[in-house]
This record gives sequence, structure tokens and C-alpha cells, in this order.
Amino acid sequence: MAKEKFYMCYVEGGNSPTYKHFTLESATTEAKRLADVSGKEVYILEALTCIKLNKYIIENCEETTDNPF
Repeated sequence: MAKEKFYMCYVEGGNSPTYKHFTLESATTEAKRLADVSGKEVYILEALTCIKLNKYIIENCEETTDNPF
């Protein structure tokens, strides 16, 4: 299943981004605000890929009629 595209704003030398913007317009508006406040360059990042770890695989066992007991 495809994930919804989103953007994040990163301030040069700042903390990791945490807010997801679901439109480029929203991210651009926020990047301008952050640049004004911080006086630093702000990068708009686009999520390209999501990597997930599935550590456990759970399978149901079906009863069989081949039980000799």
C-alpha cells in the first residue's frame, strides 16, 4: 500500500524535523517562517521511501485430519 507523500523542513544545524506537511505549499510557507526566525538556510525534504522492520511472522496452524492418534 502506498503511503501519502509528505514534506518536512530542516533548519541547517537544527534539530531533526518532526512535523509532516502534506503539501509543498504548506512546507514552503513553514520554511520561509523558519528562515525568518532562525536566520539560517531551511531545506524542504520530501519522503521518498519508507523502510519497515517486520521482526515476527505469525502464522495460523490449520488442523489436519492426518493425525494417526
